Amino acid sequence: MKKDEARVLVPIFVFLIIIAFTCFAVAFYFYQKEKEKVANLQEALTDAQTRYKLTEKKLEDTKRQLSQLETQLQETKNQLEILNNQLNNERKSKEEAIQQAQQLKAIIEQKESVEVELKEKLTSAQKDIRRLEAKVKNLESEREDLEKKLKSMEAEVKKVELGQIVVEQKGPVEEKKTKVIAVSKKETKPQIKEKTLEGKVLVVNKDYNFAVINLGTQQGVNLGDVFSVYHREKYIGDIKVEKVHDSMSAAGFLSAEMKDKIFEGDRVSLKLIE
Repeated sequence: MKKDEARVLVPIFVFLIIIAFTCFAVAFYFYQKEKEKVANLQEALTDAQTRYKLTEKKLEDTKRQLSQLETQLQETKNQLEILNNQLNNERKSKEEAIQQAQQLKAIIEQKESVEVELKEKLTSAQKDIRRLEAKVKNLESEREDLEKKLKSMEAEVKKVELGQIVVEQKGPVEEKKTKVIAVSKKETKPQIKEKTLEGKVLVVNKDYNFAVINLGTQQGVNLGDVFSVYHREKYIGDIKVEKVHDSMSAAGFLSAEMKDKIFEGDRVSLKLIE
């Protein structure tokens, strides 16, 4: 009886060993596959961390540039405040200066909003690095826009530093008359120039009908000099110098239609007196 039981148990025992060996082989196979998968994931994680560090460095550079831009904007704001004090008795000019200050404040608030958005994008950088890079490029574009606006505001500051603007207003706004007061109380007679002076228009003020050119006493410009204006090499009219500084002058339009034809960057050429 015991021999019969042994004969039955031996095949069962062998079968169990075979099953155990098969399970071990399958488990070992899946273990190797899992190990390989973990290695691939670790390599992908390392690559993602490297790209994240590069993106973080770019973000730090952008923040540094934004900080420098903020300093420049603050300096411009201080200049506008000084200008506001100088033009305290001129209601119209004061309103323009306040409006410029408000625009500058809006730019600063917009920049702060962008910084907050950048911080939010940084938290999701590991999930979507490409999206973060796109946001950094957008920030670069916004910084360029801010620099353009800053240059425009600096040009406006140079325009006002040429002197006070006296405004005489009668009736509707369309009938207002303006004139520019020259720094020198004693006007000098126009001198005959041996050669033609050429320059360009820096600022155009269509509200007060005058333009600022990059020629002044250092280049031989005098009060009363008349310059021809060329837009894209096409003659559009004349302007007459009413205020002169060292390196720039303010000239009034000699015709009403000039305000719709003249633009910044137009070429000006001195009309010689025969």
